[in-house]
Amino acid sequence: MECYGRAAIATRNRGKYWAAVRALERLCGISRDNVAIVEPPNGLPAQPIGGLEVFRGALLRAARAFEAVAPSGLGIGVEAGPVEFYTGTGYIETQVAVVVGPGRRYSVGTSSSFELPALLLDKMKKGIELGKLIESRRHVRNLRESIGYIGVATSGLVTRTDLTLHAIAMALVPWYSGYTESLARLEDVDNI
Repeated sequence: MECYGRAAIATRNRGKYWAAVRALERLCGISRDNVAIVEPPNGLPAQPIGGLEVFRGALLRAARAFEAVAPSGLGIGVEAGPVEFYTGTGYIETQVAVVVGPGRRYSVGTSSSFELPALLLDKMKKGIELGKLIESRRHVRNLRESIGYIGVATSGLVTRTDLTLHAIAMALVPWYSGYTESLARLEDVDNI
């Protein structure tokens, strides 16, 4: 395992930050004091739809975070949304994490995923964030930074922070395991 020393995550969500801290401490030995929060890039959709849009959001966030810790740290971006899959609605809800590190190489990980009700998916396709939909329906506050929709749907068995932690941990595997030479570079991605 290489030691990267510093990391950053591009988010306004404290739940994502704490998931990153847990993964980085455990897998990379990066302490909380060495994990910065940076402002996400402008122009990202409030609710990305589709694999490409969700991946793009995570990649742009990770690239922004890497700017704060370059050239030897790790930048993390996480984006969630419905991605195309073989279901009744044609989508599953998932979180995608991207880690950008030395050499501007990047890796990708995803969380466990689940089907959404068609009614929620239709509203999300109109640009309404899943968290806001559930907050208004359940009359709860700050759901997006706590248990999330999945926490409500599973009675707290699985939370949004759990999904974020797993996505980040999966994206960290190449960095933790030391096989980063085969990873793609940011320059390899067209039109990010």
